[in-house]
Amino acid sequence: MLDIKEIRKNPAEFKKSLKRKGIDPKRIDELLKLDESKLNLLQHIEDASAKQNEVSKLIPSLKGKEKEKLLAEMKVISKNKKEQEILLEEAVRVFGEALDLFPNTPLESASEGKTETDNVVIRTVGKKPKFDFTPKEHSELAEKLGILDTKRSAKVSGARFYYLRNELATLQRALIFWAFREVTKKGFLPMIPPFLTKEKAIKGTGYFAHDENYRLDLGEEESLFLIGTSEVPMISFYDNEILEEKDVPQKFVSYSPCFRREAGSYGKDTKGIFRVHQFEKVEMIVFCLPEQSEKIHEEILKAEEDLMKQLGLHYQVVNVCCGDLGISAAKKYDLEAWLPGQDRYREMTSTSNCTDYQTRRLDVRIRRKNGEIVTAHTINGTAVSSRPLIAILENFQRKDGSVDIPKVLQPLCGFKRIEAKK
Repeated sequence: MLDIKEIRKNPAEFKKSLKRKGIDPKRIDELLKLDESKLNLLQHIEDASAKQNEVSKLIPSLKGKEKEKLLAEMKVISKNKKEQEILLEEAVRVFGEALDLFPNTPLESASEGKTETDNVVIRTVGKKPKFDFTPKEHSELAEKLGILDTKRSAKVSGARFYYLRNELATLQRALIFWAFREVTKKGFLPMIPPFLTKEKAIKGTGYFAHDENYRLDLGEEESLFLIGTSEVPMISFYDNEILEEKDVPQKFVSYSPCFRREAGSYGKDTKGIFRVHQFEKVEMIVFCLPEQSEKIHEEILKAEEDLMKQLGLHYQVVNVCCGDLGISAAKKYDLEAWLPGQDRYREMTSTSNCTDYQTRRLDVRIRRKNGEIVTAHTINGTAVSSRPLIAILENFQRKDGSVDIPKVLQPLCGFKRIEAKK
């Protein structure tokens, strides 16, 4: 959520910044009108309360018609105040809904552009693998190896679900455990959060507007939502709390399954496991002071790159353009691995600096040593999800249909290769 106090001070700056995300500057003017209406009602109510307090002190000393006159005036004031309180309640609701629709303002270093085609490649790392045969896509490879079943999962759960079988199931377990362990070594505290959250956690992290979450209707009880990322319960961990400066930055690494409706992706990536409704993920989450977030964002990017390098994958780092940033992100990097079967780069992990957008919604603050209280900043970054399985299958495939396992995962898998079926 944006800071309305800052918008009041410098609306021109917010118009300029949000225009980079495709937001019409007129919307800031409309927001300020709603804010002004709300403040005017609040002022009228406060004036009425002050008048009531003033008169209540005078009444005991008055008698006769003078007292009756004041009491009559008080009835009118009280009636008007109640009417204005009803109007204020509605004005607060309308203003809050309007403010919630604004995305985070992008950082200056976020690249310019409107769509993903405008994203800027910062660097490429490693070399593309060479083959003396035509490399296959992961879905075809996995089907022939008998390690992936999407036909039976469609029968059981519907499209975009899957069964991981045999070596691929073991490889997934190894990948998740390895990444969890590697990030923990970097000083991140391990966490396994709840996989269901209340609506406030979804809205607080800025994901509700995407309509991506599965909702569990519990009847008269409050509904719960399956998480699309552990970022949701992790950012909500300190909901309405104040951290001490000496205790930040706080760095967490969390594991969770993730559930996404993938609304709006009909017809896209229907083969294999690239875009699915259920997957696993290891996520890095950091709470820090405002002046620390940009540096820590770069540190998380480095941690993600370290994992990609250890897996032996060729990849490129992308500075995501303003128009392609999510609602919460002020800046975002994508790491895209080369997929020879698809003959293109695809996103494997990403990291976003969300500044104070999520924490302002959830009221997560930090008390500085001098007593000043500021809104915390948050950064998130994916260590691994299920997508690196795709890159491993396509990059390390052999002519006979077998697939080599990255060295760092071999001890956890218990095998060096997924052998081709004879």
